[in-house]
Amino acid sequence: MEEIERWLMYSFWGSYLKEDYIQVGLDVAEILMKHWGQVEWLRGFAFSYDEGLKDVDSINIVRKEVLSDRDRYELYDVTFFNPTMTDEIYVNRLYVNDGMLRVEEYDDLKYFQTDDPAVNERRTQELLVVFTDVASVPAIQELWMVNHDRTAFMGHPAYLYRPRPLYERVEDTLYTPKTKDEVARLVEEFKAHVPTEWVIDYLQDRLGADAVQKMADGKIRVRFYDRVLTRSKVNTREFLCTFEKDVDQFCREKGVKLYKGEGFY
Repeated sequence: MEEIERWLMYSFWGSYLKEDYIQVGLDVAEILMKHWGQVEWLRGFAFSYDEGLKDVDSINIVRKEVLSDRDRYELYDVTFFNPTMTDEIYVNRLYVNDGMLRVEEYDDLKYFQTDDPAVNERRTQELLVVFTDVASVPAIQELWMVNHDRTAFMGHPAYLYRPRPLYERVEDTLYTPKTKDEVARLVEEFKAHVPTEWVIDYLQDRLGADAVQKMADGKIRVRFYDRVLTRSKVNTREFLCTFEKDVDQFCREKGVKLYKGEGFY
C-alpha cells in the first residue's frame, strides 16, 4: 500500500531563525521524546540506510551524537513510533534542515480517523498539546499544523500575513534562507501598525472565540478546524488571502502600506 505522508507540523524557519537551527531542532526532539518516548532512529540525511543510532532513550545521547559531527548531521531526521499504537507501527519523523522543520506521518492521518468520534477528538487534542509545546520554543516564530489543510497556527500574528510573491519564495526551500531580510522587515512593519488585539478580534469574529488564544511571548494559537483534525471550519488558504486584503485595508485607512512589492523580488 502506498504511503501518503502528511506534515503534522512544519515551520519555514529558514526565513527568520536567528539561532542555530541544529540546536533548535534538538530542542524540538527533546520535546517530542517527552510525548512520544525514545528515539527509534537518528540519522543524518546523507547516511546509508543502516547507519545512525537506534533505540535511544536519552536526549543527551542524541545531542552529543549530532553535535559531535555537524557536517554529517547538517540535515538530520529523528524517528519515533507512536507509543499508543499497539496493533501496528505508526511512524512520526522529525526532519531538521536550515530551511525548515517538519514532523511527518505516513498513513494519511489514519490515526485521527477512527470509527469513534470521541477517540478522534481526544487524539486531535493530544496532537494540539504537542504542537503547542513545540511552537512554544522561543526561537520558533511560526508553526503550522498539518500541511494539507493548514489546520492550526501558533506564532506571532505577523506570520499570518502572507503576501504571495514573498511567500512563494519563503515556501521554496531553495530560497527560504534568502528571504530573511524581507520577512524581518515585513514582520516589523506589521507589528508597528497592526495591533495584536485587532488580529485576535478579527479571528475570533470569524472562527469563534474558542478558536483563538493568546500564548506566551506575544504568540497566538489559532485553530482552523472544528474539534477534529480532519474537519476544517474554513479553507485556510482562502481565509488567509481574505485576511491579507483586510489587513491591507486596515492599514490603508491609517495611510500605511505594509507590503511594498517592488522591494521584495
